[in-house]
Amino acid sequence: MKIPVVLSVVHVAIDAEGVLAVDVDGVPRDSEQDRTRGDLRAVIDEVTSDLGAPVRVEVREADGSTFTDVATPPTPAPAAAAQPPTPPPPALAGAGFQPGEEVALAYVVVRQNADAEGNASVNLPPALLAATRGGLVLLGMTSRTVTPFEAPA
Repeated sequence: MKIPVVLSVVHVAIDAEGVLAVDVDGVPRDSEQDRTRGDLRAVIDEVTSDLGAPVRVEVREADGSTFTDVATPPTPAPAAAAQPPTPPPPALAGAGFQPGEEVALAYVVVRQNADAEGNASVNLPPALLAATRGGLVLLGMTSRTVTPFEAPA
């Protein structure tokens, strides 16, 4: 970015209602609508983009306080370069199933030890239980026993 030897000055006066009065190097910058304090960043971006250079910003509040800063033009978003299509993610694969057998992928959400009789009970948040009611199984990590999860009705 080429920086001029002397920066243009953007004067911003904010009145008690928060309405902006903006000038650039003493030339008023009128807008078709009233701009308020919330529009300040957009106004500065607009000025720096139009000038294509940094500016000195002087803001004067209704109470007499002042703030000074240097603002640069917003960085343009990089142009989307033509990229080759992304290959699909690798699939999980396995073998040894019966022809036509439905195969499910299970995700361990929580682990619980079985009691002395070999029973297990897992408490899940109601939202998770409702979303996964038909697809959860209890899998014995040692015995490899698979039991459908039976949620209380």
